[in-house]
Amino acid sequence: MRRRTALDLLVPAAVLLIASAAHAEEPSCAERPNAVVADLGLHVVNAGYQRVFGCHVTVQATAGLYGPWTVTQNVLGLGGGDRTPDEDVIGMVLRGRVFFHPLGRAPGGLWISPYTQAGPVRSRVASEKIWGPAFAAGLSAGWTWMLGNHVLLGLGLGAQYHRASFLGRTARPGFSLFGPTVDINVGFRF
Repeated sequence: MRRRTALDLLVPAAVLLIASAAHAEEPSCAERPNAVVADLGLHVVNAGYQRVFGCHVTVQATAGLYGPWTVTQNVLGLGGGDRTPDEDVIGMVLRGRVFFHPLGRAPGGLWISPYTQAGPVRSRVASEKIWGPAFAAGLSAGWTWMLGNHVLLGLGLGAQYHRASFLGRTARPGFSLFGPTVDINVGFRF
């Protein structure tokens, strides 16, 4: 039988100590499952509520302003031609989305998120203010950092289909197109 040395005892003890410290630093998915959030996407400035369901799913609902400036300002040709300031489209939307966390670290870490939003928008035709519906659906992938025990910062990129119609048509000032989406989410967990 081999004689035990101090190293034989210290190595397993060090491994256990490091493993328990790493486990203690990573918060449980069940801790602080609720959050108030600011959804600062490419075309929205929203506020809302987020809830963690297990370690793989987070659900978010927000409401706020919608201004598809990449379309109305014709950024990178996404607007399909020159538009006048009178053709600006602006309104309000409700947005619902689900974040799937494949690494099981909800609400932090890697996520993939489909979303949909809808609401009323306004624009002008021949100096007359008109109203119509707007809709968008998209898919993003990104990462959320948990800054301390309470603050969340999420960044993501993806693609979306969005449309706005007026008088039953998507002709200008309306639109119907695919484009990029950028996600910035800031939250406070409680």
